[in-house]
Amino acid sequence: MFVRQANGRIGRIFTRLRLALDLFTLSGRQTYDAIQVRDQVLGALIGLAAARWRGIPFFYWMSLPFPEAWQEMGSPQTATPGSQLQRFGWRIRGTVAAWLLYRFILPQADHLFVQSAAMREMLVQHGLSAASMTPVPMGVAIPKALAAIIPADDARLAGRQVIAYLGALERIRQPQIMLAAMVAVIRQKPDALLVLVGDSQAPDERIWLEGEIRRLALTDHVIITGWLPQDAAWRYVRAASIGLSPFPRTPILEVASPTKICEYLAYGLPVIANDQPEQAYLLRETGGGLCVPLSAEGFAEGILKLLADPVQAQKMAEAGRAAIGRLRSYDVLGAQLAASYRQILKRP
Repeated sequence: MFVRQANGRIGRIFTRLRLALDLFTLSGRQTYDAIQVRDQVLGALIGLAAARWRGIPFFYWMSLPFPEAWQEMGSPQTATPGSQLQRFGWRIRGTVAAWLLYRFILPQADHLFVQSAAMREMLVQHGLSAASMTPVPMGVAIPKALAAIIPADDARLAGRQVIAYLGALERIRQPQIMLAAMVAVIRQKPDALLVLVGDSQAPDERIWLEGEIRRLALTDHVIITGWLPQDAAWRYVRAASIGLSPFPRTPILEVASPTKICEYLAYGLPVIANDQPEQAYLLRETGGGLCVPLSAEGFAEGILKLLADPVQAQKMAEAGRAAIGRLRSYDVLGAQLAASYRQILKRP
């Protein structure tokens, strides 16, 4: 194994470049059957060259359409902080990366591993063959004994009907939909409490969200825990009766594979999620929750429906937990991926 260390932004760039160049050395060893690069455009160019030089297959793993993400970061309409010069730099980077990736790297790759079926369809629109792509969605480690996970003992949760959200709280994720839904929910369920287990990377985004909570008079009905150690986060999830997963259907997020819906189901929570492709598929296959429109009204209606019928909510939780393992456990996904590699490489 090659280990490279970096200090600072420039150091990280040079480290990624050196790691990519290491592929020429590593590919010369007889123990390697292929070269695979994940998400790096320049690294993929180097990896492709090394694979062709050594006469072995080249695979590319795409977990996010980064060229489009960089172009979005450079858009004048985006909420991403930065100067006009920085935004211009992101747009240039996204444009160059898109040309290299979609015109040269991906068509030359022997196989592509993509994040979702929706991402595969997106790449088909770029002229790539669906047969050359394998979707590998996000998975979850299934806890074996839920009873061993003690619900959070946060005094603010006592006597409340807890609704949980686990994940990032940037404005691009539209957390305000959950806040607006809570305004409607507490009219009928004044003991409802939304616990946002997560945070934003940008301090300005956290300040904005806290301002929205105050503006909507929700300070007694919404808690932001900030980022927590994983074990502590699971305890808040176990203290909840519903898990929320609003997921905007932007061009970038449309092809993503959300993790939180898998986590809720694995930890015994019924889910309310919108109809982003992967989320709709999981709810349809597991019966573990409700698929609603991405709106305050849609989420409020779903929350109130499950709070009003705890027996049905429990049935959904049990069905979701029973089914998510065969669909998205790491053991299952790992076995499927290993089988894909064997088939692609024609190994027994």
